[in-house]
Amino acid sequence: MKVKDVLFSLGGMWFEYNEEKNQSNIKKHGISFRSAARVFFDYDRIELYDEENSLDEDRYDTIGDTSVGMLPVGSTVIGNAKPSNDQINDFLFVVYTERDMLNEEGRKTEVTRLISARLATNFERGLYYGKYD
Repeated sequence: MKVKDVLFSLGGMWFEYNEEKNQSNIKKHGISFRSAARVFFDYDRIELYDEENSLDEDRYDTIGDTSVGMLPVGSTVIGNAKPSNDQINDFLFVVYTERDMLNEEGRKTEVTRLISARLATNFERGLYYGKYD
């Protein structure tokens, strides 16, 4: 892992991201990678292989609802995507790749590396709801 990479666990899954890229993503899209990780708890999310950007490593795009990832931890709720009563803001388009890391026992553990996250477009939300094939 690079010096500026962040590794964290959420709901039994492991995630990592580059902190500089995270700060850039927050400035550009208003969404942190920690918040975007909630999309992986939406079991109805759409997963797409990103062939165009998978030259060096396999990349995937996912479209999903992050509201299911609002996990209460004590008196705190994990996740900080733009709070709104508007359900549209709960749908994200997240780019990621899968990697393996060795855990403390020397066993391989899958890690989801977050690359980009933004609000899903109207078309992407339509894909999620099955309006487009």
